[in-house]
Amino acid sequence: MKKIIYHIFLLTTITGAVSCNKFLDEKPYYALTDANAITDLSKAKAAVGGVYATFQGDDWAGSLYIAQASKAGFVKWVTMDYDMSYTQVTRTSAAPWTSFYKSLNAANFAVNGIDILPASVISDEQKNALVAEARCLRAWVHTNILWNYGHWWADDADEYGLLYRDEVIDLKNIQKARISVGESYQKIYEDLDFAIANLPSFTSSRYMSKEFAKALKAKILLYRGGYRNNAAELNQSLTLVNDILQNHPPAFDMMPDLDQVYKQSWDAKENLFARYLENDGTRTTKGGYYYTYYLSQIAGTTLPLAPNLTLTAGLNFGLDWFKQDPRWNIVTGPVRAGETWDNTYRHTFKKVARYGSIEGKTVNDEKYAAYYFRFPELYLMKAELIARTGGTVSDALAPLNEMRSKRTNPVLPALSAATQDELMDLIFKEIFTETFIENGSEFFASLRFKTQGRRWIEVIKDKTLEENRICWPIPDAEMINNKLMKQNPDL
Repeated sequence: MKKIIYHIFLLTTITGAVSCNKFLDEKPYYALTDANAITDLSKAKAAVGGVYATFQGDDWAGSLYIAQASKAGFVKWVTMDYDMSYTQVTRTSAAPWTSFYKSLNAANFAVNGIDILPASVISDEQKNALVAEARCLRAWVHTNILWNYGHWWADDADEYGLLYRDEVIDLKNIQKARISVGESYQKIYEDLDFAIANLPSFTSSRYMSKEFAKALKAKILLYRGGYRNNAAELNQSLTLVNDILQNHPPAFDMMPDLDQVYKQSWDAKENLFARYLENDGTRTTKGGYYYTYYLSQIAGTTLPLAPNLTLTAGLNFGLDWFKQDPRWNIVTGPVRAGETWDNTYRHTFKKVARYGSIEGKTVNDEKYAAYYFRFPELYLMKAELIARTGGTVSDALAPLNEMRSKRTNPVLPALSAATQDELMDLIFKEIFTETFIENGSEFFASLRFKTQGRRWIEVIKDKTLEENRICWPIPDAEMINNKLMKQNPDL
């Protein structure tokens, strides 16, 4: 009975959580039945729109990225993640596992339903573009599952890869085993390569694009290649990054004013892909607890500042770097508490917390974006990739200083480094100050960057890294009900 209830819950949350989505004019369909099967172009577009509609709430934004920042050690906002003490039993929440597979189910519904449409209702060009968009979304979801629940850093033969799904989940296929790490990357790259070949170029950060498919593949290659010091992966990543930098459309570019980047939220020109929330009265609810409430109510520094205290915005490590950086006064600031009875302001990361859940409604600013990829990351990636593939200190510094020169608010002076070690420390700090709690970049950087012979995550926490604890355990409910599933070791 317990098994049946779990399956019904999973199927319900995956197929029925989103009832309306104004990304498109049609209601999204992703429960595969005769009544709502994809039968024409309108329903095909609606099915793809339904995938974007699943990127709501915390699991694709604040809770995920704050957990990763805690894992890195920059904050202690989630103690279990900071300590990496989680196990199948102690980490009782199934989030974001369930949300990831809800999104994956929607993507698979779109891919499979559109792929079988006859030529009488859709042209080959339209079909390829829509399937490419859905497959790019599927790759994005699978990548996040692998990054958070699999041994993404390991050799191809490692058995702790994805619980890979390319079909809509039903009671017949709920039992499924994992695939290897190598097979996981192969499946993700197949989807991304198809997307690169068939997606149109960037027009809006709300949707997949050819450039995002390239950027995502480059990031995957960098994360794994940087951790393992794999030259082939690093060179592939650099080729992709250079291609985007040289050929990006004018609609996607660096903005001179960082303050305007965050004020404009998902509409800012330097977003390649950002989580958009429909303006239907539910933005704060769907923005999630951590960005809209936690940062201002709990994590920030209470104002006015008490004697002998300092503004930390909740940072456990890196405060001295950040407070000396001109970006500090733009990305942090006072935000009103999230309770109607609490008029207190707290100094926190305003770039994602904005005005907070109470005042945001008053001033009509609830644009809680999740910044999945911004233009500056291309320069950060290029600098690191040049450094890791044998480039000189001067060559690797050039992309960093080009990025910094494009900002006029704030003005960022040029950086210099005398040695390779100084250079790598500069790049690591720049990743932290530019992207903190936006998309997990600082966490993955803390794993692949070293200082004085130790990984930064070990230096920050003064603790030896237990590699098997980089990822989370597979949730208890999945382990109990999917008899073919194998738990991550030591978890």
